[in-house]
This record gives sequence, structure tokens and C-alpha cells, in this order.
Amino acid sequence: MQRAKTLRRKVAPTPNAELAAGSSFGGDTVVKATEDTLDALFAAETEATFKQPWQKLDKGSRLDRLRKFVQAYPDVSPAERASLLTAILQAFELRLLNSKLAVEYDPDTATITSVRGLRDRTNISGLKTFRIDTAPATARTTVKRVKAPSLNGLTIETVKE
Repeated sequence: MQRAKTLRRKVAPTPNAELAAGSSFGGDTVVKATEDTLDALFAAETEATFKQPWQKLDKGSRLDRLRKFVQAYPDVSPAERASLLTAILQAFELRLLNSKLAVEYDPDTATITSVRGLRDRTNISGLKTFRIDTAPATARTTVKRVKAPSLNGLTIETVKE
């Protein structure tokens, strides 16, 4: 038994004057317009990404901002800058810089203004070394109240801190 052969439909090619006139990859104007559009798209996405609050930035964006903070840190030598970068990256890996309380970040300019707990020490040789202190224990905001048994209908509350 013979099977019927499937025929392809013939579709008229769409005329594109710019592609026909240019090289096999398309006209230069088409390529240039596509590149410009992609560049504008990437620039807009980059700007929108860094305009978010610190806690909403992804890990790569945070690392990028921290490296730029280290590069812009004033009055440090290259060796001191390496010490600062090491301290910041260690704190980042230990997740000490994940909260908005640890890093003061300005989303409008996409820059870090300061890192809380960043301390520097100057050695005898005059070289600065950096470290990030962990935040001291903050005072408790909630007060735990313990109710004592009532005496003659009166309730006595004691406060534990």
C-alpha cells in the first residue's frame, strides 16, 4: 500500500528592501538600530536594578556595589584597600552585610554611603588594617511580663528583662 505524500505550502517571501540591498546579514542600518535598542534596554535594566533598596538587590549587585565602595574609599593605599576589600568580603560571606541596618545604601545614586561597624586600626608602620565589628546586642524592644497568681482578685505583674 502506498502512502500519500505530504505537500508543503508555498508561501510568498516577505519583501524587505533593507535586507535585500545589504549584505547577507542585513543592512548596516538594521544592525545599528538593533544594537542601539539593546544597549538602551540593558542600560535601563541596569539602572532599574540598582535603584532598588539594599535588601532587594541580588547577591551579584550587592558585591558590585561593595567593590565600588572599596574603590571609592578615601585616603587609602593599595595595600590598605586590599585589607578593606578582604574585611568587607569576609563580612559579606558571613552574611553580616545583608540588612539595611548594616549598610547605608542610597538607591538614587546606587552607592553605599557607609558600612556600620567598619573599624580601622593603624599599625606601628602606619598601615591601616580594617575589620567589621558585629553589631552589639541591641536593647530588647518587647518586654516579657509574667503574671503572678491573683491574690483576693488582684493580679500582680512582674517585669523580666
